[in-house]
Amino acid sequence: MNKLTRLTINKFRNVAPTTLEFRPGINVLLGKNAAGKTTLLRLLSTIAGKQDEALTDEPFEVSHATASGPLNIAQETTRTRIEEPPPSLSPIRTAKEGFPSFQQTDNIIFEKNGTIVLKAEVLPNEVSLTYGDQHRHSIKQFQASPILSVALALWRDGDDEAAQDLGTSVISSQIKPPGRMDESLELFNSILEIEIQIRDQGSTWTGQWLPRSLQALTSKPVPEGTTATFSPAFLARTARVLGYESASARFDIERPSQTPNQQTVRLSNLRFFFKRASEEISHDLLSYGQKRLLSFFAYSDSSPDIIIADELVNGLHHEWIAACIDEIGDRQAFLTSQNPLLLDFLRFDSAEEVRHTFIICERAGTAADAQLIWRNLTEDEAESFFLAYQTGIQRVSDILLTKGLW
Repeated sequence: MNKLTRLTINKFRNVAPTTLEFRPGINVLLGKNAAGKTTLLRLLSTIAGKQDEALTDEPFEVSHATASGPLNIAQETTRTRIEEPPPSLSPIRTAKEGFPSFQQTDNIIFEKNGTIVLKAEVLPNEVSLTYGDQHRHSIKQFQASPILSVALALWRDGDDEAAQDLGTSVISSQIKPPGRMDESLELFNSILEIEIQIRDQGSTWTGQWLPRSLQALTSKPVPEGTTATFSPAFLARTARVLGYESASARFDIERPSQTPNQQTVRLSNLRFFFKRASEEISHDLLSYGQKRLLSFFAYSDSSPDIIIADELVNGLHHEWIAACIDEIGDRQAFLTSQNPLLLDFLRFDSAEEVRHTFIICERAGTAADAQLIWRNLTEDEAESFFLAYQTGIQRVSDILLTKGLW
C-alpha cells in the first residue's frame, strides 16, 4: 500500500508554513471549529491525486512524500493563478475545454532503495524526464495528473522496455484516493446518482469514483429484462454490521442504442435493499447513522491506499465505529472527530508513534489577521501523553483533554 509520509506547506491560504509527518496507520486531526481541519483534509486529497472541488482555484506551494510502493516519491507542487491561457496552447482547447484559472508545475523525484531512478518536471504543456543517461521531453496530456503524466510519457516509447517497466512502477507507486468523505450524507446521495454505461469498447460511469466491487460488475453479462440485481462485496459487509442477513443493489436497465456495431447498456436509478427473515427494506428506511455506515463501506471499497474522512463516526453506534476501524485495516487514514469514541479506539507502541498520529489544528490572531497553525505534537507533548497512556488509567480522549491537546 502506498502511504503519505510527509507534507510541507510553504504557501497556502493563511496557513503558517509547516511540515507534517504522518503515521502509516490512522492519523487524527484535532482542533476547535474553524481551525482548518476540513481544509487540511481537502488539501491532503488534492496533493494525493484527487483534486478537491473546494480547492480548484486555490494557489499553493507545497511538497509531499510517499512511500511503500515500488518507488518512493518526493513531489514539489507550485500552483499560481493566471489571468489568461498561455499563448502556446491550442485554440481548439480554448473553445472545447476551456482553461483552468491556475498554472501548476510539479518537480518529482522517484527513488528505489535510496537511489534516484527518475527525475521529472511536469509543466502545463510538457513533461521532462531524466533517467539513466536519457533526457527527453513529451507533450503533457490535458487534465492528466502529474504522476499519470510521467507514466504516459514513459510509455510513449513502446520500443524502450526499460521505460515501459519504469512507467509501470511509477503508476503503481501513485496513491489512488477517491477524495474526502464528507461529514454528512453528501457522499451517500452521490452514490445513489451513479450511472454506468457498458459498451463493447468498455465502461464509463458518472461521478468521480466507483466502488471497486461495482466496477467488477461491468465485466459480467447484464441480465435480460429491465432490472439488474447485484450483491457487491461492500454491501455484504455493511449488511453484516447492521444485523441483516443479506443485501442487494438494484439498477434499472436501459438499452438506448442497439446496432450490429454498437451495443450499449445503461444502468441507473441505483437502490439498496436489506433483508432479514421475511423483512426487506430499501435504503430510504435506513437511519442517518446507517446511511453513513453504508457510505463509508462504499467509499472504503473504492480506495486501496488511503482513507480521508471528515467526522467519520458522526451518527455511528459504538459497535459500528469498531467495524469502521476494522474496515480501514492496514491502510493509512486521515480522520477528524469531535467524538471521543474514535479516539478511544487508538492504540500506541511508542511516543514517536503518538507524535505522528495527532495533527494539532489551531487558529491564532484576530478575525482580521487570523492564521491557521497545523503541527505534529512536540516531543515533550508526545512523551507526556505516552507516559499517561501507559498507566492505563485514562482513556485516550481523557488524556488529550487533560493535556490540553483537544
